[in-house]
Amino acid sequence: MKKQILLHSFMFLVLISNAQSGKFVKQPGHFGAALSAIVLDFKNNFLVIQGNELAGASATKTYASVICLPEALHCTIERYSSEEDKSASWQALLFDSESYQDAVSIYKSIFKQVRTSSIAGIDDMPVGFTGGIEKPEENIRFTVSTLRLRSTDKRYKDFIASIELSSNMLGWEVSLKFYNKKADTEGNMIQ
Repeated sequence: MKKQILLHSFMFLVLISNAQSGKFVKQPGHFGAALSAIVLDFKNNFLVIQGNELAGASATKTYASVICLPEALHCTIERYSSEEDKSASWQALLFDSESYQDAVSIYKSIFKQVRTSSIAGIDDMPVGFTGGIEKPEENIRFTVSTLRLRSTDKRYKDFIASIELSSNMLGWEVSLKFYNKKADTEGNMIQ
């Protein structure tokens, strides 16, 4: 309980500083602490860590995230604006360069950091992510590893972390996304 109060106090202070400066706030520090704050705010549909609205497409609204992972190039929250879907996703761009080898290294490192992180404040005991890494191949332009949060909290039943390695016109990108995804019903169930 004490940890939750400290976390909410920290997030409140970040929001106040963001509101006063009107700028995107990149949090210094530890990957696990930032990851925990992001995952915990999923319960609030990422509203506590939502910053200013950014220009975006009409089907979704994009906002800066006031909590960002160390070394991320940028972190955003996307909200769907349909009547049926009010969900949001959180995402970070972690790498954008020409080097395939560097991209693979970052992809594997982010997977390992998410996979070994421990999140307190959801269940009675700290929880973590489970899942395997997809092996990247340079001739395949898109690789995704999906992890599920091991939690008994029903709000996190379909919550996943998606680590993506993809090519773009200038090289390679690595991104991390958190969102709800129902398990496939045609045999490709995420475990």
